[in-house]
Amino acid sequence: MEKLFIDRAPQPIAPFSHACRVGDLVFITGQMPTVPETNEMLLGTFTEQTHRVMQNLAIVLEEVGSRFEYVVQSRVFITNMGHFDEVNRVYASYFDKPLPTRTCIGVTGLAGGADVEVDMIAWIPPKEGA
Repeated sequence: MEKLFIDRAPQPIAPFSHACRVGDLVFITGQMPTVPETNEMLLGTFTEQTHRVMQNLAIVLEEVGSRFEYVVQSRVFITNMGHFDEVNRVYASYFDKPLPTRTCIGVTGLAGGADVEVDMIAWIPPKEGA
């Protein structure tokens, strides 16, 4: 097991690693709509926040040698289920079909006042030529 800290990703505001690799799977901590360059929360619309969250996940996936096409499962946490369709549109735009398995959970609040958080489990394919 390898616990991973990703320098390019937003820095944690609590005691956790960005990801944990076990064999050829990576378990990615829930990403918030934090801007990596400033480490400040983007508290915009649900659309803006979902894009930022997915961009942060892309950073982690890339650093560990994976990408969205290899995501096995994700969990989406949103503070207002009235924005379910809006979040789904943005989320789905990052994947080709077939989509990974997913759970969406309505919550009463998220850290830092965010409205969207997503965590993932992804497969890390063998490196080419390995």
